[in-house]
Amino acid sequence: MSKQHDDLSATRNPSLFTGHHATLWAVAELALARREAQAEADLAYAEWCGDLCAAAYAVYRAAQDRADAAQDDLAHAWAIAQTAAATRCA
Repeated sequence: MSKQHDDLSATRNPSLFTGHHATLWAVAELALARREAQAEADLAYAEWCGDLCAAAYAVYRAAQDRADAAQDDLAHAWAIAQTAAATRCA
């Protein structure tokens, strides 16, 4: 196995990260989850706009609620990361 492959594999294994790197990895994962959830909500919104029925609206609202929750999780993790960074620099 090449060193490049080992390095790439390490970026996908959160147990290999500690401290600040683990925090940054978690924030990056949450950012990805938020983007994916928002993309799903955007698609559901477009579907609802094309078919203005209660079922399509319910699907859209559920998807948007998941995207909102993912945004809240990301904001919380970012605040923790910023606090940790400030503490290390003090």
